[in-house]
Amino acid sequence: MRIVIDLQGAQSNSRFRGIGRYSTSLAQAIIRNRGEHEVILVLNGLFPDATQFIKSQFADLLPPENIRIWYAPGPVMECQAGTDLRREGAELVREAFIASLQPDIVHISSLFEGFGDNTVTSVSRFDHDTPVSISFYDLIPFLNPKEYLEVDRFYATYYMRKLEYLKRAALLLSISEFSRSEGLEHLDFSPEQILNISSAAEPFFSDAAPATDPVVLNEKFGITRPFVLYTGGADPRKNLTRLLEAYAQIPVALRQQHQLVLAGRIDRAEHLSLLKGIKVSGMASDEVIFTEYISDDELQTLYYSCKLFVFPSWHEGFGLPALEAMKCGAAVISSNTSSLPEVVNLEEALFDPLSTQSISAKLVEFLSKPELIERMKAHAKIQAPLFSWDVSAQKAIAGFEALLAKHEADGIRSTKQEPDAILQRLITDLSQLTFDGKRYKDADLLQFSACLAQNFPVKPRKKQIFIDISELVKRDAKTGIQRVVRSLLTEMLLNPPASYDVHPIYANQLSLGYRYANRFKKKFFASDEDKRSMGEGNTSNQEDPVIETQPGDIFLGIDLQADIVQAQKQYLSAIKLSGTKVYFVVYDLLPIRFPNAFPSAAEFNHRQWLLEISKFDGIICISKAVADDYRDWAKTNIPDLPKQFDVAWFHLGADIENSVPTTGLPNNSKDVIAKISAQPSFVMIGTLEPRKGYGQTLPAFENLWAKDAQVNLVIIGKKGWMVDDLVSHIENHPELNKRLFWLDSISDEYLDQIYSASTCLIAASDGEGFGLPLIEAARRHVPIIARDIPVFREVAREHAFYYTAAKPEEMTQAIEAWLDLYAKGQHPQSKAMPWLTWKESAQSVLKTLLN
Repeated sequence: MRIVIDLQGAQSNSRFRGIGRYSTSLAQAIIRNRGEHEVILVLNGLFPDATQFIKSQFADLLPPENIRIWYAPGPVMECQAGTDLRREGAELVREAFIASLQPDIVHISSLFEGFGDNTVTSVSRFDHDTPVSISFYDLIPFLNPKEYLEVDRFYATYYMRKLEYLKRAALLLSISEFSRSEGLEHLDFSPEQILNISSAAEPFFSDAAPATDPVVLNEKFGITRPFVLYTGGADPRKNLTRLLEAYAQIPVALRQQHQLVLAGRIDRAEHLSLLKGIKVSGMASDEVIFTEYISDDELQTLYYSCKLFVFPSWHEGFGLPALEAMKCGAAVISSNTSSLPEVVNLEEALFDPLSTQSISAKLVEFLSKPELIERMKAHAKIQAPLFSWDVSAQKAIAGFEALLAKHEADGIRSTKQEPDAILQRLITDLSQLTFDGKRYKDADLLQFSACLAQNFPVKPRKKQIFIDISELVKRDAKTGIQRVVRSLLTEMLLNPPASYDVHPIYANQLSLGYRYANRFKKKFFASDEDKRSMGEGNTSNQEDPVIETQPGDIFLGIDLQADIVQAQKQYLSAIKLSGTKVYFVVYDLLPIRFPNAFPSAAEFNHRQWLLEISKFDGIICISKAVADDYRDWAKTNIPDLPKQFDVAWFHLGADIENSVPTTGLPNNSKDVIAKISAQPSFVMIGTLEPRKGYGQTLPAFENLWAKDAQVNLVIIGKKGWMVDDLVSHIENHPELNKRLFWLDSISDEYLDQIYSASTCLIAASDGEGFGLPLIEAARRHVPIIARDIPVFREVAREHAFYYTAAKPEEMTQAIEAWLDLYAKGQHPQSKAMPWLTWKESAQSVLKTLLN
């Protein structure tokens, strides 16, 4: 039997209430007790944060492919005007998606959802064959219309429509015998169609020890005395107004010895109403404490530490907080109505919830008599273990089996269609759908089509590795980063891992989603003549279709394009939730480490980019130093970074010829090479910007030239930012093109010749992500002078001459010291320095991604 569980009850606003806990716990128990049956969880992609949390909760119980996510355009919440037609379509999409999984039975964890959030639930809107089971909590709004339906006609319309869906279910799993009897009395169901599977509390709720420090927790919430605890909602049936009135009637002397703690999130309007009631009652401000949202650890500690737990609700389907409190060793008093006597099962602990006097009397009785509290605690140790999620799950599974057996005996068989047929029917239904005379516009259908592409992927194919080159596809800026992108892309395209297809892709800030970079890929490997015939453009919507992902695919953000990541974060979150692994290459944290060396917005933008990419599966840094920088930064800036977030690193390649090198030599190249070769020449490579050390190196060489040292300084790099004065100084320098050379944006072919003609590489940066020129120089046995920073030590090890210099004069001394060693043949040699090919570098990245 294939059981599909719609777990939106743990995604919606109910996730903060008992329904969310019930939905999750029952699903986990069904999976634990499934035996030979197959279980698939279905989640709503409009709740990305909750979806990720749920996936982590079930990671050890189900394989990833058994947790499926469907998508529909949002918002669809019913309290928001203008969402009706979109919601109608979303209901069809959800049922069609579930039908494509070919279930034997579908279980809905919580049907009455979606009024104030994007939950979508329905029965028999699209799939009329598959039997549907529903967790049946209560009929509270239906049986109490004055408090729930008459106050809001929109909610009433929503509720009654959901009630009609409930009546279409084949089976209701009630959470208590009271709930079952309520369903049998007011709904047209036969006794075998409503099965009481009861409820339970998580093992986490235990009387063994507090989960957090009670002293610290009390200080946080302002608890200074023994306290009476309540937790739960604040809607009318929860009866908090009467509870406060009853508490105010306790004798002042007794009341001043205690505090009343209302734990959990309460809506602002209800909170203000309760505060008003407290003020009218004359109680002091510290007698009643509102905690707002609390964690499970904090809730368990409050249960464990309270003197008394009170649950005054006059209508409950089960009353889970009362059971949780009993499991934590609390003395519990509660209403004597609905399901609560089943849970508490002790007459002397019950009161009339509609009588303020009865509530107050019970509070006084227990707070005044320690022996009553101890008797209730002893009773809780016996009563609480009677409720078990495993028992509830076994009853649920038995109910599913009995239902299918009855259907088979009655000759009722579900017709299972293939996904292609389901999709075609769904497309037809969506195109014909109307609501109040309205139909979908083309823009609406386009939104649905993008969702359907995710919900109904193409037939099984090889897994894909998507390489995001959104910057390179626009232009090759010929920076170090662009060389890395070209090199890794080339190796991965030419040597894809087994069972994977590698595709370059790109996106922009204007439209959601990525496209295959087919046109760019064609030009990337084309001859110069073919490139000219193809024209200037690197992209074409006609040649570059929108990508489609499937579970098991991999996305690698290799280009540094912070703006596009921000624009596409919703899409990236969606594909991650659907099973695509999402990684980004991190080149450095320099705008954060050296904010004064970058334009004013750079630090903020880089920080936002790092925060965004830290929400996915991992990062691959271009050195261990960068990985260490990230970990240090994350400790302060992302203290809740998941432990499973992968922080990996690799080293770059050195073989320029295998990086799709650019070609071409300027007319004066021979003359420049001759001058560089004529005497010792020191080459610096990198964009002209403040941290690169040009502002210190040039004066250091000016000191050498003043001493008539016959040495050259060769600067290779384009003009960057915040260097206008430096550039002006270079352009007007008396040694320009004599002993000072500035080569702007040269080809890789020209760069290779410069390396061969140079005597030494100077790496003067205050900070780098890697230092690609170091290994490129070492490959050609060019000696290296490097500033003593961790990343240069990591890359060059003992094969470079290191210096520290705060002033140009100190750098002059360092160069003179190296020249002295060089003259004696005692300078550090770079020829033994280890380096990788781009093929090896790419394999290192792929190893991280595939593991």
